[in-house]
Amino acid sequence: MTFQRKIILAFLVFVLFPIFILGYMSYRISTDTLQETISNQTVQTLNVLDRNLMEAVKEVNQFSNYVVSSRDVHTFLASQKEESLIELYHKQQAIAGMMYANAKVQQFILYNLDGNRLYQSNEQLLWEEPEWMVQEMKQKKGASVWLSPNVIPKHPLQEQSDLFLTHGRFINDVNTLDPLGYMVLAIRLDLLDEVFVTKSETPSTEMLINKKGDILYALDHQWIGKRLDVASLKKLQTGETGFFLDQWNGEKQLITYRPSTFQMAGEKDVWMISMKPWDVLSSSIVYIRNITFLLSVVALLAAVSFNWLYLRKISGFIQALQRNMKLVESGDLSARMNEYSLKELKNLSFRFNQMIHRIGELIHRIKREEEKNREKEFKVLQQQINPHFLYNTLESINALAASSGQRDISKMTINLGRLLRISINGSFEVPVRQEISHVISYLEIQKIRFENLFSYKVEIDSSLESEPVLKLVLQPLVENILTHAFDPEENGCISIRGTRSEATGYFWVQDNGKGIPHHALEKLQKKREEMEERGHGIRNVHERLKLYYGEKYGLMVCSCETGTIIQISFPLKKGGLNV
Repeated sequence: MTFQRKIILAFLVFVLFPIFILGYMSYRISTDTLQETISNQTVQTLNVLDRNLMEAVKEVNQFSNYVVSSRDVHTFLASQKEESLIELYHKQQAIAGMMYANAKVQQFILYNLDGNRLYQSNEQLLWEEPEWMVQEMKQKKGASVWLSPNVIPKHPLQEQSDLFLTHGRFINDVNTLDPLGYMVLAIRLDLLDEVFVTKSETPSTEMLINKKGDILYALDHQWIGKRLDVASLKKLQTGETGFFLDQWNGEKQLITYRPSTFQMAGEKDVWMISMKPWDVLSSSIVYIRNITFLLSVVALLAAVSFNWLYLRKISGFIQALQRNMKLVESGDLSARMNEYSLKELKNLSFRFNQMIHRIGELIHRIKREEEKNREKEFKVLQQQINPHFLYNTLESINALAASSGQRDISKMTINLGRLLRISINGSFEVPVRQEISHVISYLEIQKIRFENLFSYKVEIDSSLESEPVLKLVLQPLVENILTHAFDPEENGCISIRGTRSEATGYFWVQDNGKGIPHHALEKLQKKREEMEERGHGIRNVHERLKLYYGEKYGLMVCSCETGTIIQISFPLKKGGLNV
């Protein structure tokens, strides 16, 4: 076993591992036991609350039973149009007297079957029941329907703090059981407030919610209509009684839940939950937590002492070595290790510094050799321009001189002078306008030589004219076209365009010749060093562009039976060349 493993094993076995296991297991067992105990007690409380809730609901149901069986209500709904105003007034007074028999009823409204409001207990309409609630009352054929206050559309004149439970049912004729109309009651939340008020030493919050987490009722009315947004809410989907710990309202809560027997319109399941702050509940296990903390402090002091006496020097050396190795990986060969008092660490530092110094020397030597090779290769490629066109030009000048054609001789001589002037220029780059001037001079000479058997056109973006480009990249491509693309009897056309896209410049050289054979094009794309003689000019330009600008620049060739197009890409520099 290595020294490093012995240190790690001793630290884990004798210090951290026992403290961690003991503290974790003790706290975990105590926490689980406390949660289960308190939750079982809370479930009993929720059972009592649910029974009391149903008793309160039963009182309202009994009151509504009295209303729907009242002869005054039946005759009021059945004979609205036939009675005199006095009889109608007396029956309305009798109906109003019914409402006063139950203090929990805030407002009482009667509707006929057409949905017309026939009676309401006070002038101000506190709320308007939704249409879907009326449909559910109709489906239940006289059974009670309850609606939570969080889905009741408020009347514009209703106070923000006024919330009501809505109770409704259809009223049927006692003899024929045919519906006469329906009634809607606004029930004060006092009905539930009296049930949910509990006296306990431990603070708790009880609520009614649906499966989505919408709060249907809470003793603190500000929560009604809001959502109980906790991560473990999906546990309610099981349909069973249970509990879980989760964050709510800025603190951790022990949430106990059970299904309620109280049913509301639009809600398939209603859940009764109780939330207790976990910080208050867990105060009984503070002793275990404190003992665990104390043992952890002792273990920490032991670890600090061990680190100060021995591990500090070793860990400091390892961190410094790792930091310097990262610097070396990023290319910084100036990184060096400091000297250490321990003999082993001192030797390692010395050998590391020697190794980095040696690597730096080797890299510097390799860079110098590569630069020399690159310059040599570039000079060789720069000089590989085919001189045959110069010989042909001189022959043409001689032939014209023999026939005394002064104008053509002058034109060829001028263009030849331009060609030679750029060719013998010692710089590698020239402005785009000079490169274009060079290739135009070459094309003018060749037009005279080939007796105008081809035409050309040049279109260059004006913003590209001052940008620098490697010289003599267009003339070899045009020469290759004139040599291989056109048959003697054809009238060919050569097009040269210059464009730019952000930081890259492009030349497009296109002809309408016979194209490059498929096998030659494959070699051109895959292995340019094995091309046939016809691709020598293209290879020359491509290799020079790559050597000078980098691997991402060069040529791209596309060819078919109706012609060839070559794209030249090169980087643009800020400011260009002022030549």
